[in-house]
Amino acid sequence: MQKKLTLGFFFTLFLVTTVLPIVWMFGNSIYEEGRFSFVYYKDIFLTLKYGKVISNSLILSSITTILSSFIGIPAGFFLSKINLPLKNFFKICFFIPLIIPSYIIGIAWVNLLGKTGFLNNVFSQYTMLSPESVSNFIYSTYGASFILSINLFPVVMLVTEYALKSINPRMEESGLVAGSVFQVFRQITFPLIAPAILSSMMIVFVLSLSEFGVPSLLQINVLTTQIFTQFSAFYNEKTATAIAFPLIVITFILIMLEKIYMRGKSFEILGRTSSNSTTQYNITWLNVVGITFCTLVLIICVIIPLSTLIFNTKTISVYYDALLLARNGITNSILFGSIGATFLTFIGFFLGYLSENIRSRWKSSAAIFIWLFFAVPATVIGVGLIKLCNRPEGIFQFIYGSLWIVIIGYVARFLPLSSRIMANYLKQIPHSMEEAGTVTGTSWFRVLGNILLPLQSYGLIVHG
Repeated sequence: MQKKLTLGFFFTLFLVTTVLPIVWMFGNSIYEEGRFSFVYYKDIFLTLKYGKVISNSLILSSITTILSSFIGIPAGFFLSKINLPLKNFFKICFFIPLIIPSYIIGIAWVNLLGKTGFLNNVFSQYTMLSPESVSNFIYSTYGASFILSINLFPVVMLVTEYALKSINPRMEESGLVAGSVFQVFRQITFPLIAPAILSSMMIVFVLSLSEFGVPSLLQINVLTTQIFTQFSAFYNEKTATAIAFPLIVITFILIMLEKIYMRGKSFEILGRTSSNSTTQYNITWLNVVGITFCTLVLIICVIIPLSTLIFNTKTISVYYDALLLARNGITNSILFGSIGATFLTFIGFFLGYLSENIRSRWKSSAAIFIWLFFAVPATVIGVGLIKLCNRPEGIFQFIYGSLWIVIIGYVARFLPLSSRIMANYLKQIPHSMEEAGTVTGTSWFRVLGNILLPLQSYGLIVHG
Protein backbone atom coordinates (compact mmCIF):
# COMPACT_ATOMS: atom_id res chain seq x y z
CA MET A 1 0.00 0.00 0.00
CA GLN A 2 2.87 2.39 0.80
CA LYS A 3 4.36 1.78 -2.61
CA LYS A 4 1.09 2.26 -4.51
CA LEU A 5 0.16 5.47 -2.71
CA THR A 6 3.63 6.97 -3.09
CA LEU A 7 3.99 6.11 -6.78
CA GLY A 8 0.44 7.24 -7.45
CA PHE A 9 1.12 10.59 -5.78
CA PHE A 10 4.26 11.29 -7.81
CA PHE A 11 2.69 10.18 -11.07
CA THR A 12 -0.22 12.55 -10.40
CA LEU A 13 2.33 15.30 -9.75
CA PHE A 14 3.90 14.53 -13.13
CA LEU A 15 0.50 14.73 -14.82
CA VAL A 16 -0.23 18.13 -13.27
CA THR A 17 3.17 19.79 -13.77
CA THR A 18 4.24 18.34 -17.13
CA VAL A 19 1.39 16.64 -18.96
CA LEU A 20 -1.41 19.13 -18.28
CA PRO A 21 0.26 22.24 -19.87
CA ILE A 22 1.33 20.25 -22.93
CA VAL A 23 -2.04 18.55 -23.40
CA TRP A 24 -3.67 21.97 -22.97
CA MET A 25 -1.63 23.36 -25.86
CA PHE A 26 -2.21 20.40 -28.17
CA GLY A 27 -5.89 20.31 -27.30
CA ASN A 28 -6.19 23.98 -28.15
CA SER A 29 -4.43 23.40 -31.49
CA ILE A 30 -7.12 20.95 -32.68
CA TYR A 31 -10.07 23.07 -31.52
CA GLU A 32 -11.00 25.80 -34.00
CA GLU A 33 -14.14 27.97 -34.05
CA GLY A 34 -16.15 25.76 -31.73
CA ARG A 35 -15.30 22.43 -33.36
CA PHE A 36 -12.45 19.97 -33.67
CA SER A 37 -10.20 20.56 -36.67
CA PHE A 38 -6.83 19.15 -37.76
CA VAL A 39 -6.18 21.88 -40.30
CA TYR A 40 -2.88 22.85 -38.66
CA TYR A 41 -1.62 19.26 -38.86
CA LYS A 42 -2.50 18.74 -42.53
CA ASP A 43 0.34 20.97 -43.74
CA ILE A 44 2.80 18.95 -41.66
CA PHE A 45 1.77 15.38 -42.46
CA LEU A 46 -0.08 15.61 -45.78
CA THR A 47 2.17 18.06 -47.68
CA LEU A 48 5.91 18.53 -48.20
CA LYS A 49 5.82 22.05 -46.76
CA TYR A 50 7.82 21.06 -43.67
CA GLY A 51 9.73 18.15 -45.19
CA LYS A 52 13.01 20.06 -45.44
CA VAL A 53 12.61 21.43 -41.92
CA ILE A 54 12.06 17.96 -40.47
CA SER A 55 15.02 16.52 -42.40
CA ASN A 56 17.27 19.37 -41.16
CA SER A 57 16.21 18.60 -37.59
CA LEU A 58 16.97 14.90 -38.01
CA ILE A 59 20.36 15.55 -39.61
CA LEU A 60 21.28 18.04 -36.89
CA SER A 61 20.31 15.64 -34.09
CA SER A 62 21.93 12.59 -35.68
CA ILE A 63 25.30 14.23 -36.31
CA THR A 64 25.29 15.85 -32.86
CA THR A 65 24.59 12.49 -31.23
CA ILE A 66 27.37 10.74 -33.17
CA LEU A 67 29.96 13.45 -32.44
CA SER A 68 28.95 13.66 -28.75
CA SER A 69 29.31 9.89 -28.44
CA PHE A 70 32.73 9.86 -30.13
CA ILE A 71 33.92 12.39 -27.56
CA GLY A 72 31.90 11.42 -24.49
CA ILE A 73 32.31 7.63 -24.42
CA PRO A 74 36.15 7.62 -24.57
CA ALA A 75 36.28 10.55 -22.12
CA GLY A 76 34.06 8.68 -19.65
CA PHE A 77 36.18 5.55 -20.08
CA PHE A 78 39.49 7.34 -19.49
CA LEU A 79 38.17 9.23 -16.47
CA SER A 80 36.87 6.08 -14.78
CA LYS A 81 39.32 3.36 -15.83
CA ILE A 82 42.69 5.09 -16.28
CA ASN A 83 44.88 6.65 -13.60
CA LEU A 84 45.21 9.94 -15.44
CA PRO A 85 47.23 12.77 -13.94
CA LEU A 86 45.01 15.78 -13.27
CA LYS A 87 41.94 13.57 -13.60
CA ASN A 88 39.76 15.81 -11.44
CA PHE A 89 40.96 18.87 -13.34
CA PHE A 90 39.93 17.31 -16.65
CA LYS A 91 36.57 16.30 -15.23
CA ILE A 92 35.78 19.77 -13.89
CA CYS A 93 36.84 21.42 -17.14
CA PHE A 94 34.72 19.04 -19.21
CA PHE A 95 31.65 20.22 -17.29
CA ILE A 96 32.16 23.82 -18.43
CA PRO A 97 30.61 23.41 -21.93
CA LEU A 98 27.51 21.86 -20.34
CA ILE A 99 27.13 24.76 -17.89
CA ILE A 100 27.63 27.50 -20.47
CA PRO A 101 24.54 28.09 -22.67
CA SER A 102 24.95 26.59 -26.13
CA TYR A 103 24.18 30.01 -27.62
CA ILE A 104 27.31 31.49 -25.99
CA ILE A 105 29.47 28.61 -27.24
CA GLY A 106 28.00 29.22 -30.68
CA ILE A 107 28.98 32.91 -30.53
CA ALA A 108 32.56 31.91 -29.64
CA TRP A 109 32.90 29.59 -32.64
CA VAL A 110 31.22 32.07 -34.98
CA ASN A 111 33.84 34.62 -33.92
CA LEU A 112 36.56 32.07 -34.63
CA LEU A 113 35.31 30.59 -37.91
CA GLY A 114 33.29 33.47 -39.34
CA LYS A 115 34.58 35.38 -42.37
CA THR A 116 36.82 37.59 -40.23
CA GLY A 117 37.55 34.99 -37.55
CA PHE A 118 41.05 34.14 -36.36
CA LEU A 119 40.86 30.42 -37.17
CA ASN A 120 39.26 31.20 -40.51
CA ASN A 121 42.32 33.29 -41.42
CA VAL A 122 44.65 30.52 -40.20
CA PHE A 123 42.88 27.85 -42.26
CA SER A 124 42.74 30.02 -45.37
CA GLN A 125 46.47 30.82 -45.17
CA TYR A 126 47.88 27.39 -44.32
CA THR A 127 45.38 25.06 -45.97
CA MET A 128 43.53 24.86 -49.27
CA LEU A 129 40.31 25.98 -47.62
CA SER A 130 38.88 29.34 -48.65
CA PRO A 131 37.46 31.82 -46.10
CA GLU A 132 34.00 31.34 -47.64
CA SER A 133 34.10 27.56 -47.25
CA VAL A 134 35.07 27.79 -43.57
CA SER A 135 32.39 30.40 -42.94
CA ASN A 136 29.81 28.34 -44.83
CA PHE A 137 30.66 25.35 -42.65
CA ILE A 138 29.98 27.11 -39.34
CA TYR A 139 26.72 28.55 -40.70
CA SER A 140 25.49 25.11 -41.81
CA THR A 141 23.74 22.18 -40.18
CA TYR A 142 27.16 20.54 -39.76
CA GLY A 143 28.53 23.60 -37.97
CA ALA A 144 25.52 23.65 -35.66
CA SER A 145 26.07 19.95 -34.93
CA PHE A 146 29.73 20.61 -34.15
CA ILE A 147 28.81 23.34 -31.64
CA LEU A 148 26.04 21.29 -30.03
CA SER A 149 28.31 18.25 -29.68
CA ILE A 150 30.75 20.41 -27.69
CA ASN A 151 27.86 21.52 -25.48
CA LEU A 152 26.34 18.05 -24.99
CA PHE A 153 29.23 15.56 -24.93
CA PRO A 154 29.51 15.89 -21.10
CA VAL A 155 26.10 14.18 -20.87
CA VAL A 156 27.46 11.05 -22.57
CA MET A 157 30.74 11.30 -20.66
CA LEU A 158 29.09 11.54 -17.25
CA VAL A 159 26.61 8.71 -17.83
CA THR A 160 29.37 6.47 -19.24
CA GLU A 161 31.73 7.21 -16.37
CA TYR A 162 29.28 6.38 -13.61
CA ALA A 163 27.94 3.35 -15.48
CA LEU A 164 31.51 2.00 -15.57
CA LYS A 165 31.92 2.74 -11.86
CA SER A 166 28.73 0.81 -11.11
CA ILE A 167 30.12 -2.45 -12.48
CA ASN A 168 31.23 -5.06 -9.97
CA PRO A 169 35.03 -5.13 -10.47
CA ARG A 170 35.14 -8.91 -9.97
CA MET A 171 33.44 -9.35 -13.34
CA GLU A 172 36.22 -7.50 -15.15
CA GLU A 173 39.01 -8.96 -13.02
CA SER A 174 37.84 -12.47 -13.86
CA GLY A 175 37.92 -11.61 -17.56
CA LEU A 176 41.41 -10.07 -17.36
CA VAL A 177 42.76 -13.38 -16.08
CA ALA A 178 41.96 -15.04 -19.42
CA GLY A 179 41.86 -12.17 -21.90
CA SER A 180 43.15 -8.74 -22.92
CA VAL A 181 41.72 -5.35 -22.01
CA PHE A 182 40.01 -5.11 -25.42
CA GLN A 183 38.37 -8.51 -25.00
CA VAL A 184 37.15 -7.67 -21.50
CA PHE A 185 35.74 -4.34 -22.63
CA ARG A 186 34.06 -5.80 -25.71
CA GLN A 187 32.61 -8.94 -24.12
CA ILE A 188 31.96 -7.89 -20.50
CA THR A 189 32.17 -4.15 -19.83
CA PHE A 190 30.49 -2.73 -22.92
CA PRO A 191 27.44 -5.06 -22.84
CA LEU A 192 26.86 -4.09 -19.20
CA ILE A 193 27.01 -0.34 -19.84
CA ALA A 194 25.17 -0.53 -23.19
CA PRO A 195 21.80 0.64 -21.78
CA ALA A 196 23.48 3.63 -20.13
CA ILE A 197 25.28 4.63 -23.32
CA LEU A 198 22.15 4.13 -25.41
CA SER A 199 20.15 6.18 -22.94
CA SER A 200 22.69 9.03 -23.00
CA MET A 201 22.67 9.02 -26.80
CA MET A 202 18.89 9.28 -26.83
CA ILE A 203 19.09 12.15 -24.35
CA VAL A 204 21.55 14.01 -26.59
CA PHE A 205 19.42 13.29 -29.67
CA VAL A 206 16.25 14.66 -28.10
CA LEU A 207 18.06 17.64 -26.55
CA SER A 208 19.54 18.61 -29.92
CA LEU A 209 16.21 17.92 -31.62
CA SER A 210 14.51 20.43 -29.31
CA GLU A 211 17.44 22.90 -29.30
CA PHE A 212 16.63 26.45 -30.35
CA GLY A 213 19.60 28.68 -29.44
CA VAL A 214 22.30 27.44 -31.83
CA PRO A 215 20.02 26.93 -34.90
CA SER A 216 18.59 30.42 -34.42
CA LEU A 217 22.10 31.94 -34.11
CA LEU A 218 23.30 30.18 -37.27
CA GLN A 219 19.98 30.69 -39.10
CA ILE A 220 19.37 26.96 -39.56
CA ASN A 221 15.78 26.20 -40.50
CA VAL A 222 14.69 23.44 -38.10
CA LEU A 223 11.47 22.64 -36.26
CA THR A 224 12.32 24.66 -33.15
CA THR A 225 13.09 27.84 -35.11
CA GLN A 226 9.81 27.41 -36.99
CA ILE A 227 7.97 27.02 -33.69
CA PHE A 228 9.54 30.19 -32.28
CA THR A 229 8.77 32.11 -35.48
CA GLN A 230 5.11 31.12 -35.31
CA PHE A 231 4.93 32.18 -31.66
CA SER A 232 6.89 35.43 -31.83
CA ALA A 233 6.36 36.76 -35.37
CA PHE A 234 2.87 35.51 -36.26
CA TYR A 235 1.42 34.97 -32.74
CA ASN A 236 0.03 31.70 -34.07
CA GLU A 237 0.28 29.38 -31.10
CA LYS A 238 -1.85 26.67 -32.74
CA THR A 239 0.46 26.29 -35.72
CA ALA A 240 3.51 26.44 -33.43
CA THR A 241 2.10 23.65 -31.27
CA ALA A 242 1.25 21.54 -34.32
CA ILE A 243 4.84 21.91 -35.61
CA ALA A 244 6.05 20.47 -32.29
CA PHE A 245 4.11 17.24 -32.88
CA PRO A 246 6.72 15.70 -35.26
CA LEU A 247 9.22 15.93 -32.40
CA ILE A 248 7.00 13.63 -30.35
CA VAL A 249 6.56 11.24 -33.30
CA ILE A 250 10.33 11.03 -33.84
CA THR A 251 10.93 10.41 -30.14
CA PHE A 252 8.28 7.68 -30.09
CA ILE A 253 9.98 5.92 -33.01
CA LEU A 254 13.32 6.08 -31.17
CA ILE A 255 11.78 4.63 -28.02
CA MET A 256 10.28 1.72 -29.94
CA LEU A 257 13.63 1.00 -31.63
CA GLU A 258 15.28 1.01 -28.22
CA LYS A 259 12.64 -1.37 -26.87
CA ILE A 260 13.32 -3.77 -29.75
CA TYR A 261 17.06 -3.65 -29.05
CA MET A 262 16.62 -4.18 -25.29
CA ARG A 263 14.03 -6.95 -25.59
CA GLY A 264 15.08 -10.14 -23.82
CA LYS A 265 18.34 -8.68 -22.49
CA SER A 266 19.33 -8.37 -18.86
CA PHE A 267 21.63 -5.62 -17.61
CA GLU A 268 21.45 -6.28 -13.89
CA ILE A 269 24.70 -5.70 -12.04
CA LEU A 270 25.48 -5.13 -8.39
CA GLY A 271 26.03 -1.42 -7.83
CA ARG A 272 29.07 -0.24 -5.89
CA THR A 273 29.20 2.34 -3.13
CA SER A 274 32.81 3.43 -3.58
CA SER A 275 34.53 4.62 -6.70
CA ASN A 276 37.75 3.10 -5.31
CA SER A 277 36.37 -0.35 -6.12
CA THR A 278 36.47 0.33 -9.87
CA THR A 279 38.91 -1.75 -11.90
CA GLN A 280 41.81 0.43 -13.12
CA TYR A 281 43.90 -0.35 -16.21
CA ASN A 282 47.55 0.52 -15.49
CA ILE A 283 48.83 0.20 -19.05
CA THR A 284 51.40 2.72 -20.26
CA TRP A 285 50.20 3.12 -23.85
CA LEU A 286 46.59 3.41 -22.66
CA ASN A 287 47.61 6.17 -20.25
CA VAL A 288 49.34 8.03 -23.10
CA VAL A 289 46.27 7.71 -25.32
CA GLY A 290 44.03 8.88 -22.48
CA ILE A 291 46.15 11.94 -21.66
CA THR A 292 46.43 12.88 -25.36
CA PHE A 293 42.71 12.47 -25.98
CA CYS A 294 41.62 14.41 -22.89
CA THR A 295 44.11 17.20 -23.65
CA LEU A 296 42.79 17.57 -27.21
CA VAL A 297 39.20 17.64 -25.95
CA LEU A 298 40.17 20.23 -23.33
CA ILE A 299 41.79 22.46 -25.96
CA ILE A 300 39.04 22.20 -28.59
CA CYS A 301 35.96 22.17 -26.35
CA VAL A 302 37.03 24.41 -23.48
CA ILE A 303 40.21 26.46 -23.91
CA ILE A 304 39.66 27.73 -27.47
CA PRO A 305 36.03 28.93 -27.08
CA LEU A 306 36.60 30.34 -23.58
CA SER A 307 39.76 32.16 -24.68
CA THR A 308 37.85 33.69 -27.57
CA LEU A 309 35.09 34.96 -25.29
CA ILE A 310 37.60 36.39 -22.80
CA PHE A 311 39.70 38.00 -25.53
CA ASN A 312 36.67 39.67 -27.10
CA THR A 313 35.71 41.38 -23.83
CA LYS A 314 39.11 43.21 -23.90
CA THR A 315 38.71 44.90 -20.49
CA ILE A 316 38.31 43.42 -17.02
CA SER A 317 35.84 46.17 -16.09
CA VAL A 318 33.29 44.51 -18.36
CA TYR A 319 33.09 41.55 -15.97
CA TYR A 320 32.57 43.85 -13.00
CA ASP A 321 29.78 45.70 -14.82
CA ALA A 322 28.21 42.41 -15.85
CA LEU A 323 28.22 41.14 -12.25
CA LEU A 324 26.57 44.34 -11.05
CA LEU A 325 23.89 44.18 -13.70
CA ALA A 326 23.26 40.45 -13.37
CA ARG A 327 23.71 39.87 -9.64
CA ASN A 328 19.98 39.49 -9.03
CA GLY A 329 19.72 37.19 -12.03
CA ILE A 330 22.66 35.10 -10.81
CA THR A 331 21.13 34.81 -7.34
CA ASN A 332 17.75 33.82 -8.75
CA SER A 333 19.34 31.31 -11.13
CA ILE A 334 21.22 29.60 -8.31
CA LEU A 335 18.15 29.65 -6.05
CA PHE A 336 15.67 28.43 -8.65
CA GLY A 337 18.16 25.93 -10.04
CA SER A 338 18.83 24.43 -6.60
CA ILE A 339 15.13 24.13 -5.75
CA GLY A 340 14.34 22.76 -9.20
CA ALA A 341 17.17 20.21 -9.06
CA THR A 342 16.00 19.01 -5.65
CA PHE A 343 12.44 18.50 -6.88
CA LEU A 344 13.65 16.84 -10.08
CA THR A 345 15.88 14.39 -8.20
CA PHE A 346 13.17 13.49 -5.72
CA ILE A 347 10.27 13.15 -8.16
CA GLY A 348 12.46 11.68 -10.92
CA PHE A 349 13.56 8.80 -8.69
CA PHE A 350 10.00 7.65 -8.07
CA LEU A 351 8.99 8.09 -11.70
CA GLY A 352 12.06 6.11 -12.72
CA TYR A 353 11.07 3.40 -10.27
CA LEU A 354 7.53 3.45 -11.68
CA SER A 355 8.78 2.99 -15.25
CA GLU A 356 11.38 0.32 -14.43
CA ASN A 357 10.73 -1.61 -11.22
CA ILE A 358 6.98 -2.12 -10.94
CA ARG A 359 5.61 -5.56 -11.74
CA SER A 360 2.85 -4.58 -14.12
CA ARG A 361 1.88 -4.94 -17.76
CA TRP A 362 1.72 -1.13 -17.85
CA LYS A 363 5.41 -0.70 -16.98
CA SER A 364 6.58 -0.35 -20.58
CA SER A 365 3.71 2.01 -21.43
CA ALA A 366 4.48 4.20 -18.42
CA ALA A 367 8.13 4.54 -19.46
CA ILE A 368 7.18 5.51 -23.03
CA PHE A 369 4.49 7.92 -21.84
CA ILE A 370 6.83 9.75 -19.46
CA TRP A 371 9.75 10.02 -21.92
CA LEU A 372 7.64 11.30 -24.83
CA PHE A 373 7.02 14.66 -23.19
CA PHE A 374 10.74 15.45 -23.10
CA ALA A 375 10.61 16.05 -26.87
CA VAL A 376 8.25 19.01 -26.50
CA PRO A 377 10.24 22.28 -26.78
CA ALA A 378 10.49 24.55 -23.76
CA THR A 379 8.68 27.30 -25.68
CA VAL A 380 5.52 25.22 -25.99
CA ILE A 381 5.69 24.15 -22.33
CA GLY A 382 6.23 27.74 -21.18
CA VAL A 383 3.30 29.12 -23.16
CA GLY A 384 1.16 26.23 -21.94
CA LEU A 385 1.99 27.03 -18.31
CA ILE A 386 1.17 30.71 -18.84
CA LYS A 387 -2.14 29.87 -20.56
CA LEU A 388 -3.02 27.44 -17.80
CA CYS A 389 -2.05 29.59 -14.82
CA ASN A 390 -2.90 33.10 -16.04
CA ARG A 391 -6.66 32.66 -15.90
CA PRO A 392 -8.76 34.82 -13.54
CA GLU A 393 -11.12 31.96 -12.77
CA GLY A 394 -8.40 29.30 -12.73
CA ILE A 395 -7.28 27.37 -9.66
CA PHE A 396 -3.62 27.93 -10.60
CA GLN A 397 -3.80 31.74 -10.64
CA PHE A 398 -1.77 32.01 -7.42
CA ILE A 399 1.19 30.36 -9.20
CA TYR A 400 1.38 32.94 -11.97
CA GLY A 401 3.68 35.82 -11.08
CA SER A 402 5.47 33.90 -8.32
CA LEU A 403 8.78 32.07 -8.41
CA TRP A 404 6.85 28.78 -8.53
CA ILE A 405 5.96 29.32 -12.18
CA VAL A 406 9.70 29.21 -12.97
CA ILE A 407 10.35 26.15 -10.80
CA ILE A 408 7.36 24.32 -12.27
CA GLY A 409 8.70 25.24 -15.72
CA TYR A 410 12.05 23.62 -14.85
CA VAL A 411 10.27 20.53 -13.53
CA ALA A 412 7.94 20.29 -16.53
CA ARG A 413 10.83 20.54 -18.98
CA PHE A 414 13.30 18.16 -17.34
CA LEU A 415 11.21 15.72 -15.30
CA PRO A 416 11.03 13.15 -18.15
CA LEU A 417 14.84 13.37 -18.43
CA SER A 418 15.22 12.93 -14.68
CA SER A 419 12.99 9.87 -14.79
CA ARG A 420 14.97 8.45 -17.70
CA ILE A 421 18.33 8.75 -15.92
CA MET A 422 16.98 7.19 -12.73
CA ALA A 423 15.32 4.31 -14.60
CA ASN A 424 18.54 3.62 -16.46
CA TYR A 425 20.49 3.09 -13.22
CA LEU A 426 17.65 1.19 -11.55
CA LYS A 427 17.83 -1.20 -14.50
CA GLN A 428 21.26 -2.30 -13.26
CA ILE A 429 20.00 -3.27 -9.77
CA PRO A 430 18.69 -6.85 -9.52
CA HIS A 431 15.01 -7.06 -8.54
CA SER A 432 15.95 -9.88 -6.15
CA MET A 433 17.63 -7.40 -3.80
CA GLU A 434 14.42 -5.46 -3.25
CA GLU A 435 12.44 -8.69 -2.98
CA ALA A 436 14.83 -10.01 -0.34
CA GLY A 437 14.13 -6.97 1.81
CA THR A 438 10.38 -7.29 1.28
CA VAL A 439 10.33 -11.00 2.24
CA THR A 440 11.62 -10.15 5.72
CA GLY A 441 8.50 -8.08 6.33
CA THR A 442 10.31 -4.75 6.20
CA SER A 443 8.27 -1.77 5.05
CA TRP A 444 8.81 -0.49 1.51
CA PHE A 445 10.20 2.81 2.78
CA ARG A 446 12.91 0.99 4.75
CA VAL A 447 13.76 -1.15 1.72
CA LEU A 448 13.96 2.07 -0.25
CA GLY A 449 16.27 3.77 2.24
CA ASN A 450 18.50 0.82 3.12
CA ILE A 451 18.78 -0.98 -0.24
CA LEU A 452 17.66 0.92 -3.33
CA LEU A 453 18.91 4.43 -2.54
CA PRO A 454 22.47 3.33 -1.57
CA LEU A 455 22.71 1.21 -4.73
CA GLN A 456 21.27 4.09 -6.76
CA SER A 457 23.87 6.55 -5.46
CA TYR A 458 25.67 6.91 -8.80
CA GLY A 459 22.38 7.61 -10.53
CA LEU A 460 21.62 10.31 -7.97
CA ILE A 461 25.08 11.84 -8.47
CA VAL A 462 24.74 11.85 -12.27
CA HIS A 463 21.30 13.40 -12.00
CA GLY A 464 22.34 16.09 -9.53
